[in-house]
Amino acid sequence: MDSEVARYYLENYLQGEDENHALSGRIDALHREYVRSPPSREDLSALSRVFSVDFAALFLAHRLLTDECNRALNQSFASYLQFEAGVNPGIVSSYVVLFVPGWDYARNGHVTGADFAKPRELVSRFGLENHLVELPPTGSVERNATVLASEIARRSRSGKKIILASASSAGPAVQLVLGEMLSERDQDSVKAWLNLGGILQGSPLVDHLEARPWLFSPIVWLKGWEKEAIRSMSTSRSRSRFARLDMGSGILVVNYLGIPLSGQLSRFSRDNYPILSSDGPNDGMTMLADAIAPNSLTIVALGSDHFFAEDPQIDEKTVALMKLMLAYVESDITSGSSRCPRLRIGHG
Repeated sequence: MDSEVARYYLENYLQGEDENHALSGRIDALHREYVRSPPSREDLSALSRVFSVDFAALFLAHRLLTDECNRALNQSFASYLQFEAGVNPGIVSSYVVLFVPGWDYARNGHVTGADFAKPRELVSRFGLENHLVELPPTGSVERNATVLASEIARRSRSGKKIILASASSAGPAVQLVLGEMLSERDQDSVKAWLNLGGILQGSPLVDHLEARPWLFSPIVWLKGWEKEAIRSMSTSRSRSRFARLDMGSGILVVNYLGIPLSGQLSRFSRDNYPILSSDGPNDGMTMLADAIAPNSLTIVALGSDHFFAEDPQIDEKTVALMKLMLAYVESDITSGSSRCPRLRIGHG
């Protein structure tokens, strides 16, 4: 961890040990201040300056887990990880999962996991129909959204219930589609969205590059990317888009949020994390608060960063996640539901 206060918060305060009464009092006050809602991006940035980035990351994780529905969801996820969950073939056959891949998935997806190859293989094993949405590998948010909307319209004709699972740069395209691009019939066919590290409010890394045209232009040229596609993921455009979209609360939206500490970075995040940490806790690609969809529930993946494929348990977690999503949808739980049941399995 990056500071003594972060260590104290995790190892003492959250364990109920008041070894530093003055510091505990300051943390008590923060908990009271954010009792109704988790801290915003600006709040986390301020906490990082006053305390440390790791403290702010841990504070966000704790605040998310104090929400009753988030806590129930995380407990259910832990149960699904611990025990082998069976699936009803009749239920599974009524669903189709559309995997919406991340940036440059065709060229680098086998390394970063953005191509969803392994998750698709794993869910196929228990009979869940799934398809990869063939987005332009380096397309803009708007272009990707157009392709996805057409794919949803096509798949909805089968009568099956659709679950969307998106990674990283695909997140804002999914939000755009659900917010304003589907017909009422197609919207009704989408029952859930699993948002895996979506850069919903953009990546400050894009801003960092745009502010350095002598660096931005050569990189884009060498990679064969389009400047407009990169700029569609800037924070200014993304936050403006995020603010105008309203997806409602009629579907289940679950964020799988990686929350790394400064000593837990994967090989893909080590260079990027310090660039973003001047503004607060991040996952190596986006600010943590910016990866949370509106009207959603959140699974806290403490210790993971933006690149979930680096998690040694990711295969087991993938299966648990998809089975849990099915169970929640079948239980008629949506992000706007007042019901927060813990779905337990095992022990009969």
